[in-house]
Amino acid sequence: MEALRRYCRSAPLPFHTPGHLQGRAAPPSLRRWWGRAVFAADLTEVPGLGDLYTPSGPVAEAQELAAAWAGARYSFFLVNGSTAGVMALFLAALRPGDKILLPRAVHRSAVAALCLSGAEPVFIPSSFSEEWGILLPPPPSAYAERLALEPEARALFCLYPDYYGLAIELELLAELARKRGIPLLVDAAHGTLFGLHPSLPPKALACGAEAAVESAHKRLSGLTQTAWLHLRGEKLGEAEVREALMLLQTSSPSYLLMASLDAARQYWSGAKGEKLISRLLELAAEAADELSALEGVKVLRELPGYRLDPTRLVLNFTAAGLSGLEVARRLESLGVVVEMADFANVLLLPSPGHTRRDIRRLVEAVAKILGRTGRRKRTTIPRFPFSPLHLPPREAWLAPSTWVPLREAVGRVASGLVIVSPPGIPLLLPGEEVTPEVEEYVVKVRAAGASLQGVTGDELRVKVVK
Repeated sequence: MEALRRYCRSAPLPFHTPGHLQGRAAPPSLRRWWGRAVFAADLTEVPGLGDLYTPSGPVAEAQELAAAWAGARYSFFLVNGSTAGVMALFLAALRPGDKILLPRAVHRSAVAALCLSGAEPVFIPSSFSEEWGILLPPPPSAYAERLALEPEARALFCLYPDYYGLAIELELLAELARKRGIPLLVDAAHGTLFGLHPSLPPKALACGAEAAVESAHKRLSGLTQTAWLHLRGEKLGEAEVREALMLLQTSSPSYLLMASLDAARQYWSGAKGEKLISRLLELAAEAADELSALEGVKVLRELPGYRLDPTRLVLNFTAAGLSGLEVARRLESLGVVVEMADFANVLLLPSPGHTRRDIRRLVEAVAKILGRTGRRKRTTIPRFPFSPLHLPPREAWLAPSTWVPLREAVGRVASGLVIVSPPGIPLLLPGEEVTPEVEEYVVKVRAAGASLQGVTGDELRVKVVK
C-alpha cells in the first residue's frame, strides 16, 4: 500500500496500460464519482511495485507480512477470489484419477477444481437438520469411516466454517490427515475472523491444516474479489502452488486489490483487530438477544457437535410460517438487505462498522414483518436432494453435451452445474444423475424466487451428457 502511494505521488509520465492513463482518459462520469485517486492507483507492473507471480520488493514483503499474521510459511494474494485459491490447491496437490475426500455440500469452486484437476471425489454424506433446514458439515468421524475404505485417498478437503458459521473440530480432521500422511486442504473463505480473538475458533493452519483459503472481502475490509491462500508448506510446495495460481489467475492483477489486501491485514492485526472484533461480538450478541425475544423467530446460537461463529446471525422463521426468502424480500422493502436467504433462514453479517442504531433498525424491521404476518402453519422445508454420481466430474464436463428441458433430463447424466447462489452449493454436479427429486427441488427453488445458475429459459433447460 505504501509503495503504491509513493509511486502515485512521484507523478511519472505513463505510456503503459491501463488505458485510462491514471484517470486522464477515464470516463468523466466515473472520475467525478470515484475521484482521480482510484484511477491513479489502478496500475500495472511498473518499476518499484513488484510482480505478483515473481514476487519481489513490495509485493513480496506484503505477502510475507500476511504469512506472519496468519501463522503460515507462505501466503499468496488472490485477486480472483477464494475460488482461484481452492482450484489452485487441487491442481497443486492432485493429479487426474487421484481421490479426495470432501463433503457433497461444497461450494461450486471445489466442483470447478475437480473438473480442472481431474481428481475423483469421494463424497462424505452431509446430514440434514430438520430443525434449521440446512445441510450440516460432516464431522471428523465421518471422514475417518470413509477414509478406512479409501486407502488410496490423496487428500482431505473441508469447509471451516460453512456459510452458516458451523465449524467442525478441525484439529481431529488434521490429525487424521497427518496419520495418513496426506494434506488437509481447507476452504476457510468464511473463516477470516477465526484466530483473531479469544472468543472465536482458531485459524485453520493453527488446527493443523496444510493449506487454507480465506476471503478478505467477506468479513474483513478487502475489496470484493480479494482473498489469501495460506500454506503450511509441509506436504505442498510453494512453487507448485505459485505455478497453479499463475495458471488460474489473471495476468494483469489489480494493484488496487492487492493494496486492499495489504491494508486489511494491517487494519485487523494485533490489538486493533481484537478491539474491532470485540465490538463486532457485542453488536452481534445484542442483535441475537433482541431478535430471540421476538415471537416467531429463532436465532442459531448453538448446535451440538459444532463450533459456531458468533459474529453472524442466522434467523429461522419456520415457526411463523415464513420462508427465509419471503422474509428477505420483506426486509428489502423496509430498506434492510441481507447476505443470504434459503427456504427456512435469513443470514445477516454484522460488521464493526454497524452501530447500535443499525441493530435497532434491523430488530424493528423483523418485528414489523412478524407483526404483519397472520397465523400460519409451520413452514415445511424441502430436503436437499442428493443424486448418484455416474461419471467423474471432469469426464462429464468434457463429454459431448446438449441442453434439454429439465423434465426431459430426468434419468440422464448432468454435464453442467445447477446451483442455488448463494450459498453456491450445487444441486447437480457434472456426472450426477438428474433425478425426479432434483427436478422437484429445482421447480420449488424457482417458484420461491431464489437465484438459480445453470438453468435457462422458461422450460428450465439443463446441460446433460449426450
